[in-house]
Amino acid sequence: MDRSQTAKLTKDPISKLLLSFCSQTTLSVMLYSFQSLINTYFVAVGVGAYAAGAVALSTPILLIIGSFASTVGAGGASIISRALGKNDPEKAASTVANTLIFFWMISSMFSVLSLLMLNPLLELLAVDSVLMPYAKGYTEIILIGAVTATGFSSLIRAEGNIRFSIYQWTISALVNLILDPLFIFYFDMGVEGAALATVISQMVSMGLCMYYYFFSKRHVFPIYRRHFRVRPGLMGEILSIGSPALLSQICNSVFLIAINHRLGALGGPEAITAFGIISRLRSFIVMPISGIVQGLQPIIGFNYAAGLNKRVKEAIRLSIIASIVYGLIIMLVCILLPGKLIRIFIHEEHIVSIGITALQAIALSFPFMGALTITAAYFQSTGKALFAFALPMMSVVLISIPTLYMLAWLFELQGVWFTYLVADGITFLLAIVFLQLILKRQTEHTKEKL
Repeated sequence: MDRSQTAKLTKDPISKLLLSFCSQTTLSVMLYSFQSLINTYFVAVGVGAYAAGAVALSTPILLIIGSFASTVGAGGASIISRALGKNDPEKAASTVANTLIFFWMISSMFSVLSLLMLNPLLELLAVDSVLMPYAKGYTEIILIGAVTATGFSSLIRAEGNIRFSIYQWTISALVNLILDPLFIFYFDMGVEGAALATVISQMVSMGLCMYYYFFSKRHVFPIYRRHFRVRPGLMGEILSIGSPALLSQICNSVFLIAINHRLGALGGPEAITAFGIISRLRSFIVMPISGIVQGLQPIIGFNYAAGLNKRVKEAIRLSIIASIVYGLIIMLVCILLPGKLIRIFIHEEHIVSIGITALQAIALSFPFMGALTITAAYFQSTGKALFAFALPMMSVVLISIPTLYMLAWLFELQGVWFTYLVADGITFLLAIVFLQLILKRQTEHTKEKL
């Protein structure tokens, strides 16, 4: 590892590091999320609101595919950061190679199985007869291209090269922006065109990753053929550390399925369509919180490995404050301008009316969203997989889903919209308490060693 980069991560002021790393990772993940928003916009304008709603209903499948990328990416990145912090480039190189192999294996298996069971899978997602043709056409192509669903930018960021990951997602987003209107409007390909544009943009991102590791001289450690020897122990470590990301995305998928079923029963396809648009919009505007988390992880990994626990604690504290402040800002924007935001995508007034009520209620939860992901990021970055594994399951299974059914039973459709506020508020308090206890124990353990 470049000594200047190591010194930067372990000696520069934490506030300066967070501003540098998080601003770059935020731009990177927002560009990635922008591709999803592009699809939603062009499908809504070019095909119709119900088509956009059907595409949004495919989100749980996309989340699961994304969870495979997050699993191997978070696990691999944690190992790489700690390996470089201990000056072990050989392990870092083997981790990159095994991460690539691992993702291609599991994404290929999921793609084949999902394509074989596509109709019952879409029915499980609450896709009705009105939305089925659109959802099926879109999802088939996305599944075929599942092996290209990540450019492994988390691995590149783990060695401190944030800038290249921004180039990676910028180029990918531009490709999607160009191809979406071309396929949807010029070639009249509908939702299939949107899916094809997404897959091609993913291929571009993956191609840039391959260029970075095998053809450029930007990386800080070389990768040779020997590193592609499958190492089950290393893959197990990647899975163990990254499994919280997998579990979190699967739990989120289950939660979305539960919401869509409640919406279908209480509000019909109009409510499902409105929520689908809002969920895509929400995913985009909350991406800076993911950027904060991804910028935080290499800082935690390096400083934890170096035994600098005070710096780790300060990084977490500042990150949580930043997530709360940003959440308050976007909450106010969504409460004050809900109609303008929703009408970017749809103009059917009966759906817009539902969407305004939903967005204003959901926006109240935004200040509470960061604490859980930051807590999980700490455990992933320090290799404490068991703690990180428990958090998303507790959040969704014990809090979010029971809250959804209780509020829907008491207040019907309005109750569904306020689920995020109640569930995220409870989760926020639990995450803060849990994190404080763990950090306190870590500090006491370090003092005992000294």
